Amino acid sequence: MGKQLKSLILAGTAVTTGIYLWKHLQEKPDENGRTFLQQYGPWAIVTGAARAEGLGYGFARQLAGRHVNLVLVDILADELQARADELARDYHVRVRPVVLDLGRTDFLPELTAVTDGLEVGLLVCNHMFTPKETPTILDMDLATHHAMLDINARAYTTLVHVYGRQMVAQGHGGILLVSSQGGLHGTPYTGAYSANKAFQLMLGESLWYELRQSNVDVLVLTPGLTRTQGDALDNYPAFMLMDVEPVVREALANLGRQHLVIPGPVNKLFYFATTHLMSRQKALITTGDLMAQGLNK
Repeated sequence: MGKQLKSLILAGTAVTTGIYLWKHLQEKPDENGRTFLQQYGPWAIVTGAARAEGLGYGFARQLAGRHVNLVLVDILADELQARADELARDYHVRVRPVVLDLGRTDFLPELTAVTDGLEVGLLVCNHMFTPKETPTILDMDLATHHAMLDINARAYTTLVHVYGRQMVAQGHGGILLVSSQGGLHGTPYTGAYSANKAFQLMLGESLWYELRQSNVDVLVLTPGLTRTQGDALDNYPAFMLMDVEPVVREALANLGRQHLVIPGPVNKLFYFATTHLMSRQKALITTGDLMAQGLNK
């Protein structure tokens, strides 16, 4: 290596390090005197992080931008490795991809083998399983129902239990559960999904109360229609769709401040209308009609 090239590399490294330290030192503490990295770092686990357009990768990007190292979990091996490579290259954080089927009852040892010895300050449970088709509850086969419960309910509980205990023991941390507006009330044609999301919501809200004095923050995020599925949502009213980045930004901004985030003004307005201006039955019919339109039922 020539002396000139070596000098340029050393200079570039020095500049990069300086920028990192400057940003870190500029980070303002919250009202409790904590910086984001102190409270939710140095490592975060993000599940369901493989798809480039998904919420999981959106969380991973914004956390990497705050200098948090990442353990990314997903079943999609090639896509997960691509996301890990992108994050390590673009944000200069450490990234450990873990290819894992969270529907397996025995998945935990494979994950803890990767995270043992790490100070995990944030758990983002974002993974989800729902069939591509949208059969009614009784038309969906029982095996699919059980698979949804394994991935969307049991795995959430397992992760919260294990890493929540670790955070309580270390004296800091955060747990962010990605539920859905579909978990706030029944959602016809995706009823099993709605039931699983309601489980996540109740789990998170109860946990928030129980951990209030532990310095472990809990937040449930309930997105509405979000642009994570290509053109699959084209039949829904366009004004109801949100992009990934503002959803993630609002969630992270309110971690430690609120226990529930309904992102975006349209989602907040829809929630207010269906809970304050309509009977629960009327809200269910309104939601069912919206789903029928969006899913061509």
